[in-house]
Amino acid sequence: MAIDGKTGTVTRFQPLRILLAGRDRRYIRVTSFLLEQLGYVVRAAKPDDAADAAKRHRADVVLLEGDRMRTDAARCAAAIVALNPNARVILMVDATSNGPTGLTILRKWAELDELVDEIERAAVRSDPPAIHPAQDGAA
Repeated sequence: MAIDGKTGTVTRFQPLRILLAGRDRRYIRVTSFLLEQLGYVVRAAKPDDAADAAKRHRADVVLLEGDRMRTDAARCAAAIVALNPNARVILMVDATSNGPTGLTILRKWAELDELVDEIERAAVRSDPPAIHPAQDGAA
């Protein structure tokens, strides 16, 4: 990947690798299809297998479904980053609210343009996230 210093344009030499980790099969199928149509390489995994799958797939961005327990999602995200420090995690939730700090949180059924913007922003971020559970007790 190369970033033009003047325009900020990103040039990729290979497509981004996206891992979708979640239990909602419909969401996984629809999102996988749409992202593949845009040229991303997409794989799916269950949340329990997300850390190993992210390492095995060498995922650039992980879309992690996080509606069950946000603290579990934070632990899973931390495990993903521990095994694959270059991976960026976006927590996908049904309703946005406070969640783990250090993670980008996005509505699961957000507009495709919004999802793609978040994926692209996450992909060029160079600092590994420091992930902490929510401070307000949101679980």
